Amino acid sequence: MIISADVASSLASLSLSSSSFTRVLPPLASKHTRAQTSTFRQSTNTNSNLQMNAAILPTTYRLLAAGSAYRAISLATTDISSTVVLLSTSIAAFVNLAPEASMQLASAKRAQTQKLKDSKAWRSIVRVKIVGQFMGLVLSAIGGFALGGASCCVAADAAFWALGAGDVRFQCCDDDESEGGTVSGGGVKRAPVPASVARVLLSINVAMLLSTLVGSLVMFGRQTKSSILLRKVGAALYCFGVLTQTIGDVTVRRRGKKERMR
Repeated sequence: MIISADVASSLASLSLSSSSFTRVLPPLASKHTRAQTSTFRQSTNTNSNLQMNAAILPTTYRLLAAGSAYRAISLATTDISSTVVLLSTSIAAFVNLAPEASMQLASAKRAQTQKLKDSKAWRSIVRVKIVGQFMGLVLSAIGGFALGGASCCVAADAAFWALGAGDVRFQCCDDDESEGGTVSGGGVKRAPVPASVARVLLSINVAMLLSTLVGSLVMFGRQTKSSILLRKVGAALYCFGVLTQTIGDVTVRRRGKKERMR
């Protein structure tokens, strides 16, 4: 049988049109590809959480610091001790506590994401410290309880060292110094504090805590010369300790930043 050119052309066109409707199934994703996708999504979510916390936490601290400063100004003519304590708390929160809490929380999340040893303990200790400081700042800014808020902030630091922060401490670092991978544009590494230094810091915070507690408790009793003196002594010790710590921490951070820039 001889097939004409027209018939052959028609059959060829039908064959091409039918093949064009043929469904082509995409290749199934392998387990390795699905695992990479899941890891990428988890890393993306972690990066978003880190950026959100890095923006919210310092802003919250500084808003409460501004509230404490406002309370201090409103009490300036009636209670000079509370004014000085509230101003000291405001300065410490704005300059030192806000960036320190942000960096410690970021290091805790990075270490937890990379599943490094002692990362859970470090994260729990950082959370305890942040909650205690937040409560103290709320008491200072909203309630106007100068020594009561100071006691909470100092108690948070004391608990921080008492729970063993020196042994399990992590620190954010550059990529090349990281112990694991990198999260949110940076790494994390161990930065333990010597036990002797941790004990000294704990002792200082305990002494400050006792002075602020005594100073705050005598306010609820009969106001005698001795109770007023105890309150002034507690306020003076707190102000000296928290401002000295603030200056020291800021100096250390600036020195470390200069070394990293070299």
